[in-house]
Amino acid sequence: MQEVQEEKMPFEEMKEKLSDLRKRIMTLEWDKSHNQLNSSMEAKYAQIKTDCEALQKKVDGIKAEMKERDVKAQEVKEQDATAAVATTEAATTAVAAQQVKEEVKSS
Repeated sequence: MQEVQEEKMPFEEMKEKLSDLRKRIMTLEWDKSHNQLNSSMEAKYAQIKTDCEALQKKVDGIKAEMKERDVKAQEVKEQDATAAVATTEAATTAVAAQQVKEEVKSS
């Protein structure tokens, strides 16, 4: 059920939860390194690490998707700008061609 909730969780909340999990892990790792982690917390420590890794993968995936969208949006903007320049140049060329035709007709 926790995974279902995380999938619906907004990105910012995911990042906050990830930060909280990391803090808990750091505390538990300190306890473990100083032989102060009681045996009942060993399983909880392992579960928190697993949850943290899973959430980190989700956050990384979302970041990659966001970056990909940004890159695509930038490409579209560049294509639109290029098309606008090409359209302007084509229009300018057409006007110049029309003027040349008119000059040739009048001479």
